[in-house]
Amino acid sequence: MLNVVRAFMRRNKDQKRGILAKRNRRGMSLVEVMVVIAIILTLMSVIGVGVISVFNNSKVDTTILTMGKVSQRVQIYMLRKKAPPSTSDGLAAVYTDGETVPKDSWDNEFKYVSPGPGGHDFDLISLGADGNEGGSGNNEDLKWSEVGAH
Repeated sequence: MLNVVRAFMRRNKDQKRGILAKRNRRGMSLVEVMVVIAIILTLMSVIGVGVISVFNNSKVDTTILTMGKVSQRVQIYMLRKKAPPSTSDGLAAVYTDGETVPKDSWDNEFKYVSPGPGGHDFDLISLGADGNEGGSGNNEDLKWSEVGAH
């Protein structure tokens, strides 16, 4: 009989431990959830800024590559005609037969100047993201005579 009483008491203690364990295993508090959300938002903003800067830098690089292709077309024109097109003729003289003149990555037309600065035959200019002269960062003007002409 003593063994039965001991077994009953052990089982009763085990049940009490189970109830206490369940009480200690409750979910996350509101503060904990808010801290996790704040950490996730901080990480997302840091990553987002990095992605946007890479995207903007790629637009500058793409514009420089496009300027190189346009420059090649102007040089081929110069070989055929012995002179670059005039500023008034512009790039439309180079792109004939219904071809469209390429634009920069911000969908602005290139400015064409002939003769260019520093003794160059011509210069191509992209006015950057803002489409206005001057600026800094992505709004900075890209000049073929500075970035790619040799």
